[in-house]
Amino acid sequence: MAKSILQQLYDGKIYPSENINPDTLKYNEAAKALSEETEYLMKILSGDALKRFQKINTLQCETLSTELYESFAHGFRLSTALMAESLHNTNDLAKSDE
Repeated sequence: MAKSILQQLYDGKIYPSENINPDTLKYNEAAKALSEETEYLMKILSGDALKRFQKINTLQCETLSTELYESFAHGFRLSTALMAESLHNTNDLAKSDE
């Protein structure tokens, strides 16, 4: 018997953040260009400029990670609120149009 989604989540079998992998041409092109530009700058920068650029990269990753989590959490809360509201108002389905 297949485990429920809740059981899989509890068991650590579902990793929402690892399952979000955009695979579009636009995304892939942008990711490749970003990687190439980052590699270029890492090669030509040195000293304090290189350290500051690395710090920028770290800060961008941290802010993006937080933004992605907040978007996921907001979407989850919105969908559960919508589900709760729809379950709470099931009596409305039986009403006839008057």
